Amino acid sequence: MRVKCIDNSKNLYLTEDKIYTVYEGEFKQANEEKEFTLLKIEDDYGSIIPYEAQFFDVFSNNIENYAISKIEEEKYKLTHKYISYKGFWSMLYEEAGTSLDDFWAAKKDIYKQEMSKEEMKEILEGINENEKDFILELLIEIKDDKFIDQVIGICRKKLNKHAILGSDDLLFKYLHEFQDDRVNDFFIEYLTEYYDGNEEINKIVSSYFN
Repeated sequence: MRVKCIDNSKNLYLTEDKIYTVYEGEFKQANEEKEFTLLKIEDDYGSIIPYEAQFFDVFSNNIENYAISKIEEEKYKLTHKYISYKGFWSMLYEEAGTSLDDFWAAKKDIYKQEMSKEEMKEILEGINENEKDFILELLIEIKDDKFIDQVIGICRKKLNKHAILGSDDLLFKYLHEFQDDRVNDFFIEYLTEYYDGNEEINKIVSSYFN
C-alpha cells in the first residue's frame, strides 16, 4: 500500500505530492469501507513513524501481503505480513533480532509489487543515496535489465565529472549482472578511458570479462 501526501503544512518531513510506502496503518471499518486514521510511513527524514491519514490520499491499495488484526470494535490494524509479529517495532528501533532484515524484506516486497519503472528511474536519478542504493540492490536481486541504459548514462556522467565514489560500486555491480552488448561496450570503454584508482570498481569491471 502506498499513499500520496496532499498536505504537508503541519509536517516538516513530508513533501506534498510525494508517494510514501505504508508499513502499518489503523482504520475504522463500517460495512466494506475502510477509513484510515493513522499511517506508519518512512518520511523524508528516514523515520518510520505514524502520521494522521488526513494528510494523504491512497495512491495504490494493494494489501494482498498485509495482515489485519482487530484492535477494538470496528477498529483494525493493517501491517505488512513480514513485520506483523508482536514486538516488531520496538525490536526495529533497537535493531534487535531479525527485525532490520524483516523490515527490508517488507520494503522490497512493497516496492516490487507497487512501484512503477518510472518511479524507480526518478530515484536512480535523484539525490537520495539511501533510496538509490536500495533500488539498485532490489534490481540486482530480481535481475531486472530494464535499467541498463540509464545506469550506464549515470556512470558516464559521474566518470566525466570525476565524481565516481566508492559507494557507486552498486551501479557497476548492477551492470555486472547482465551479459549484454551495451554493458560489454561500456566496460571496455571504462577500461580504456576511465580506469583509475577506484580499486573496487576496477575489480568489478575486470571480472566481467573473466
